[in-house]
Amino acid sequence: MWAGYGGSAAGRWCGGMRVGLGLALVAIFGTAYAAEGRDEPREVVHLSPRVREVPLSEAVPTIERQTVAPFLHEYRLVDSQATLDATPYVVAGEEGHQLIGNGDRFYVRAAEEAARSRDARRVIYRPGTIYHDPESDALLGIELRAVGEAGWVKRDGDLDVFEVRKARQEIRPGDRLLPYREERLSLTFSPHVPDHVVDGEILGVPEGVNYVGRHTIVALDLGRTNGIAPGTVLTLDAAPAQVSDPLEDDTLHVAGEPGGVAMVFESFERVSYALVMEASRPLEVGDGVSTPERRVLTSLEAR
Repeated sequence: MWAGYGGSAAGRWCGGMRVGLGLALVAIFGTAYAAEGRDEPREVVHLSPRVREVPLSEAVPTIERQTVAPFLHEYRLVDSQATLDATPYVVAGEEGHQLIGNGDRFYVRAAEEAARSRDARRVIYRPGTIYHDPESDALLGIELRAVGEAGWVKRDGDLDVFEVRKARQEIRPGDRLLPYREERLSLTFSPHVPDHVVDGEILGVPEGVNYVGRHTIVALDLGRTNGIAPGTVLTLDAAPAQVSDPLEDDTLHVAGEPGGVAMVFESFERVSYALVMEASRPLEVGDGVSTPERRVLTSLEAR
């Protein structure tokens, strides 16, 4: 379609339309240029921008980093037992105390020479849920939860002495010390649909509940090795059900129905964490994860 932008052309009027030979300023697909007129009637049509409305059911909103920031500060994941074994750990409190609180000093076995300065501060983590592959039972990762913060005080023989600067709960022997997270974190996430087939499931809920609803954080058995990155949007499906054929002696598997949408905000090698954005029914650990239809991003692409 040709759209007039106030240009002029020589010629005569015929039936409300100008015909003749000349130049007119026209635009096709938003690009304006001059074109030679012809002895053909041309109707001048004026175009104006329009807002495309998208049903709310098709919208997946972006999430800001502050929405999941408390989780990022509280949880961490290591990919292997060997990695966990190599981290410094709490041996005991002063005088052999087993429970350590704010202001207490405690002994740590560590091989970190760089950590031995009064400026060195560490987050104290407690190993928690161990995630395994639902099919092969291979170790996917070990979840750590922060229980406090500590600063280095001195070296005492073969051990380092730290002091608790902040305790969220009592610190115990076996808790691990790790540096503060150093990676730069973006302020927002850009939702996108995977460009490949995704097939996984919900491994667990860090808060320890089994049932999942909107704004719940879930751990998935998918990570960077599966092409999953922050911002990836996934569909949450009911776990396949087994039903008995009423006439044949046979067991059938019925595919689960879509029950929600989640967006990944942090991914590790083989595990990722996602925030449930929408849930049309109660979900639970073991439910499936798959590639959503691309229309869920229609509203975001239009912005």
